[in-house]
Amino acid sequence: MKLFRLTLAAAVLLGALSGCRGDGLTMNYNAADISTTPDEHTMLAGFAARNDLSTELHLPLYTHCLVISKGADKACIISNDLMEISPELSLEWRREISDKSGLPLDRIFMHCIHTHSAPRNGGWRAEPGGSNYSHKERLHKVLVDNAVKTITEQSAFRPFKMEIGKATTSINGNRCEKETGPVDRDVYVVRFLDTKGAPVVSIVNLACHPVCMGARSLLVSSDYPGVCGKILREEWGGDVFQLTGAAGNMDPAKGPRMVEYAEECGRCLADSLLKIEFSKVKPTGEFKVVNDTVALPYRIAEVTPEAVEAHAAEISAWDKTVSATWKDDVEGWKELILSRFSEGEVKSALDFTMGAVNINGIIFFFTQGEPFCEYQMEARKAFPGRNIVFAGYTNGQNSYLPSAHAYEYRKGYEYEIDQMHIYIKAPYPLSDQMPGAFAGAIHETIQQAL
Repeated sequence: MKLFRLTLAAAVLLGALSGCRGDGLTMNYNAADISTTPDEHTMLAGFAARNDLSTELHLPLYTHCLVISKGADKACIISNDLMEISPELSLEWRREISDKSGLPLDRIFMHCIHTHSAPRNGGWRAEPGGSNYSHKERLHKVLVDNAVKTITEQSAFRPFKMEIGKATTSINGNRCEKETGPVDRDVYVVRFLDTKGAPVVSIVNLACHPVCMGARSLLVSSDYPGVCGKILREEWGGDVFQLTGAAGNMDPAKGPRMVEYAEECGRCLADSLLKIEFSKVKPTGEFKVVNDTVALPYRIAEVTPEAVEAHAAEISAWDKTVSATWKDDVEGWKELILSRFSEGEVKSALDFTMGAVNINGIIFFFTQGEPFCEYQMEARKAFPGRNIVFAGYTNGQNSYLPSAHAYEYRKGYEYEIDQMHIYIKAPYPLSDQMPGAFAGAIHETIQQAL
């Protein structure tokens, strides 16, 4: 009987240990170079005032892919040193990754750090014969291949430890309300370590546009995140990448300048982060992925052809606009939206996707678009005691999301509030009720991930 009990106990223990191994979290990580080649001179993204092609490379551009696994379930987090990928192209490439890897589409989050010194991958420049075509084709292949490899290379998955730290920085500021506007200067760093404690990859999360290099710069670069990452890699070991936070109203403190300012801001940010005292993250085994879509309201309850015609007639007469070609831009917008009515339904709300990944209790929140910093500040305040990494620019860049404060203040936010819809090809401007709907959806998505 005693032998039987020992044998049974051993079997139970072995089964428990096997269950722990099967249910434990593992990770895989890879990065790949998506820089331009010396003979590629591309149109850089982000500044309408920039008219010339890129000249040379300041810092390499990378696509980073982190995959977390618990048993058969996985989540794939991709961060690209790019300005943006359109919602349509992001969906196309994510579907390709899903088809080739077998990972469900809603488990793939594709982020861009929003540097304005990376090549455009949309528009006529990226079509055959355009200056950006060869880079876009290579970017597509390298990004997809790197993600598929990281998802499917099962033998490369390994257990990991996590650390988290928080610092503050002086490199960012409110881009419209220089002295009194909302600012989030908190910087979070989440580190994934091997079982011996050596860093594999560190993720920096900050709300600040990577636009230290302004419209006059023709250098290809990841801007201040690349400068900071290079320093941290040398000091910490492992790789480093950024998830850019709710940076819709956050610029470098001195505004866009030239490459020297990117170097200055990157070094300043790195100095702050090198002082962090990291806290160990308890290995709870928590792992959960949630996705949601919120319908953001327009200023009218129903968008009709008649409403579009009337709106175009009203705003085309405006004097203060973002572009000298405003009247032509409005006319082009009107014709495009009206053509959509003839092709099918035009929705009377803007669908916005968001999601969250819970890894050992650390929440990685992702949303499309460019939210203002108040949204991430409010989200963190709403969940005290929780660490929330907040990333915009994910699964397609499609709209600024002004805060309730911006709608009240208005001065300096005319483009985001009144004119943006012309350029993102939305059928109508967003309502001042949008901030409440968006903030509520953020809260609900994070709550579901807990």
